Amino acid sequence: MKIKFFKNSMLITTVVIYILFCGFLFLMQKSIIYYPDNQDFEQCAGFRDYEKINYNGTRFYLKKGSVDKVIAYYHGNASSACDRSFCKSSFEQSKASIIFVEYAGYSNDNKKPSKKLILKDVQNVVNYIQEKSFKDVVVYGQSIGSGAASYHAYIGKVDSLILVTPFSSLADVAQSKYKIFPVKLLLTENYNNVKWLQGYKGKLVILHGDNDSIVPHKFSQKLFDKVFTLDKEYVLIKGVGHNDIWMSEEFVKRVEELCKG
Repeated sequence: MKIKFFKNSMLITTVVIYILFCGFLFLMQKSIIYYPDNQDFEQCAGFRDYEKINYNGTRFYLKKGSVDKVIAYYHGNASSACDRSFCKSSFEQSKASIIFVEYAGYSNDNKKPSKKLILKDVQNVVNYIQEKSFKDVVVYGQSIGSGAASYHAYIGKVDSLILVTPFSSLADVAQSKYKIFPVKLLLTENYNNVKWLQGYKGKLVILHGDNDSIVPHKFSQKLFDKVFTLDKEYVLIKGVGHNDIWMSEEFVKRVEELCKG
């Protein structure tokens, strides 16, 4: 009887812990996904030579170039757009107008980041680009920014889409990290790139490091296989992971070539 009672108690305890952890994942998912910092948007030294724009509540750094071509940059889930100023020269070589998008909840913004607010930022950027009547639209998205970029292509005109360390869906990646939990059912902050790119017909280039342990490249390969545009290319960069891909000369060269068109 004691053994049976002990086994039942252990089973109940295990089930309770399992349910509690599921609740933790559900309630804390925004804190798990997004890592904003308190960088002052207006005081970003790296974008001192760019205009600071607030368009319908969405902030971005703008460098005016060609009135016909624009590049929109969506960054990853950590830090801020300001921290991406190190790579701006690679985009500036195109002579296009350039937009580095900041997300709601990032850079001394008192909101809490969320999929809903980030997709609203994307909508505002799409509206701004349409308002300026750019003819050639290039969109770059890295990591979770690939979700924003894919959504941009879903709702707006995009001629060339550059996705770096992307995923098929955030739910796929999350499920691989928490295998025994029903993450796909719990995740409301899902970015479904496969869904958003089903009808995309422009140019698509995916670049991914072969040593990426945060978003393994099998997830970007899955995305690539499920996008049916005829003009697409998959580039696997050797010897780099998720956060050091910009250290690769091959990667930087490819981005510069793609932006120049």
